[in-house]
Amino acid sequence: FFLSLFLLKKPIKNVLGVVLSVGEKTFTIFVPSLGLSTRAFVDEHKDRFEISLQGEDGKRQIMMQRKGGQVVGQGTDHRTSQVCAKVFAKLKVSCYCKEKAPIDVKVLVEGNWDGN
Repeated sequence: FFLSLFLLKKPIKNVLGVVLSVGEKTFTIFVPSLGLSTRAFVDEHKDRFEISLQGEDGKRQIMMQRKGGQVVGQGTDHRTSQVCAKVFAKLKVSCYCKEKAPIDVKVLVEGNWDGN
């Protein structure tokens, strides 16, 4: 609850998130810098990504193709335009407070983790 209120005033952008599990419409992300594990919803990413589900239960992954191509300033590298959310994948995420009740942390995928 208190972390959500903090994020309302000061969102945290571009931090490491590790995918722990993948479902059909959600995936669980662990954010080590916050000690937080939370669910990310596919529907919250549809405005920025074309999304497709691949694989079966044990090897399921969510492919996210950035709408409009690459991230500005990142060249034409496919790693900047396509994100694969599979178990133990490292992603660049941003953490916010949810706009609607109940108050909680919302995690949005920004891209693949590049180590920075």
